[in-house]
Amino acid sequence: MYARWINDPEIKAGLFTAGLFTPQDEERFVEEAQKHAAKKDPTGVHFTIHDRSDGAPVGICGLFDISWRHRRSELGIQLGERRGQGLGSEATRLAVDWAFNVLSLNSVMLSSIDYNGRAQRAYEKAGFKLVGRRREAILAGGRLRDEIFMDVVAAEFGDSLVRATEIDTR
Repeated sequence: MYARWINDPEIKAGLFTAGLFTPQDEERFVEEAQKHAAKKDPTGVHFTIHDRSDGAPVGICGLFDISWRHRRSELGIQLGERRGQGLGSEATRLAVDWAFNVLSLNSVMLSSIDYNGRAQRAYEKAGFKLVGRRREAILAGGRLRDEIFMDVVAAEFGDSLVRATEIDTR
């Protein structure tokens, strides 16, 4: 499933990865992610995104390059199924909530390719703000494209989604 997603040309167009990935490559990725997550101070955590309506896996999301000293990380997300339904925004908010309220981080940053406006709008819905642009920094589709940087900080994020869910289900 992960290999199918990452090799889909429409999905790959929004990613920074090149080449094709086999199911074995993706199995190794999951194994490495599990090893890192098991450490006392992991440098990354990864989640499979499921659609709440039916429990189907629809993508992956993760916090990586975690710096415990600086209380920051980067975020990556890849929806393999059901794009355009708000699942990306929700998964992004949940991952950021995890970063701030479980891992006690303070800043989460991400980057995307300039033509991926749908993703950038989803990130804005999740609380991210534009912080900059690195011009002609990404080779995509045979041409140099700008890399867009966005971030969110804990003080601007709002209430924890976990706490809000707990309150709603009393």
